[in-house]
Amino acid sequence: MDPRFHSRHKWDGYFWLTFWLYSLVIILFGFAPPVQERFFGQDPQPASIALQLHVWSFTAWMCLLAIQAFLASKHKMELHRFFGLAMLPLALAMLGSAGMSEIYSAERAIENGRELNFRATTFGVLIGFAVLIPFAWAKRTDPPAHKRLILLATATILAGAHFRIWGAWWSDEWFEASFLSRFLFFHGGTLILVGMGIAYDLISRKALHRVYKIALPIMLAWQLAVIFAYDSDWFDPLIRPLIEAF
Repeated sequence: MDPRFHSRHKWDGYFWLTFWLYSLVIILFGFAPPVQERFFGQDPQPASIALQLHVWSFTAWMCLLAIQAFLASKHKMELHRFFGLAMLPLALAMLGSAGMSEIYSAERAIENGRELNFRATTFGVLIGFAVLIPFAWAKRTDPPAHKRLILLATATILAGAHFRIWGAWWSDEWFEASFLSRFLFFHGGTLILVGMGIAYDLISRKALHRVYKIALPIMLAWQLAVIFAYDSDWFDPLIRPLIEAF
């Protein structure tokens, strides 16, 4: 293992605080308006139990990230590991509730005569998160790798908050301009967060951790595949019978 990543850098606490604050701002601006509408009766379609569970589990995830970063900065590793035990069941709750919410949303789309290609992006995000979390859990005894896998998982799940914000000013003309524009619309936010982690490694350690070297090409390939499915003629006929049968 590279010793440069096992020694704590004096800037580590500032980096994780910056990452968490940026994520919090994106969540508030991206999800606060629809949560307010769905939860407080301003939307004709009230929040389902699954959506409520997803919102609260996602909130708990962000709180745990802050607690874990604080405990690690204070070298309280026993407490850090204690709270870490909650992250796997919490991730499962996030995935299950988000998956059910997306299925309900897809059912409403079918009822209203809309295509389901958008679900390629939302299910793609959930699958990415579902793949990264077991690896992060398996690497919990390797703190440098564990932290970076948690960063990648959190960056992945925050894609939705980013494109909700960008949707307010990203015109249809820009969106339809090219495959690249759609890729950046749906996945650009995730790449910003991952880029923060990569830049911090290069600045603080003068090297890139192997987690990024292995995971980033796979993540990019998956993101490209998701946009390819979104643009395709086959995704809707593939997913529609599954949603209708659920």
